[in-house]
Amino acid sequence: MKRNLTEIALELNRESRFDDLPRLIFMTDKKAQPLPEEVIERMPSGSMVILRDYDHENRAELAKALCYICRVKGIKFMVAGDLTLALMVQADGIHLPEYMLDQIATIKRENPDFTVTVSAHDHSAVRKAEKSDADGVLLAPVFPTYSHPETFDDPSKTIGTDKLANICAKQKIAIYALGGINIDTALSLKDTGIAGIAAIRGI
Repeated sequence: MKRNLTEIALELNRESRFDDLPRLIFMTDKKAQPLPEEVIERMPSGSMVILRDYDHENRAELAKALCYICRVKGIKFMVAGDLTLALMVQADGIHLPEYMLDQIATIKRENPDFTVTVSAHDHSAVRKAEKSDADGVLLAPVFPTYSHPETFDDPSKTIGTDKLANICAKQKIAIYALGGINIDTALSLKDTGIAGIAAIRGI
């Protein structure tokens, strides 16, 4: 029987040294997943949800609603790029885009109970995130993805499994694979050392 993405994520997480961290991360995107609450309902406890949707017309209301659903289900809820909103809805933490890497240390110092994750697109950014004491990195794009259509035409614009495994072997921070993640591509992530997988459309 074909495994689902949740089962694959669990297997990958168990292989890693980060089995105490979330194994599956859902990043919201109203264009790709207009009903995020339905996606969250399918996720197991111990997962993580990151509210992206930076341009959502009712972002604060959406944050409150999703935070409540996640809390009931035992899922970590994070807000991307907005510390004020994360604090207002009492989120579990904040997810930072790569250009906000330099804010990690300050946020961690001022909010010691917060989980802080960050996006990264190369090994250099992963190293910086680890030095800044981030809790995890979402490394992307690992595979060609509709979020970045140019990756389908130019494979050099993706990280790939070999480079991903190399980065994981050199860094101690939890790394999550993002970009083009689905049941088929997730199977090729075995033995890379990732803490889990993150997806927008794949869950």
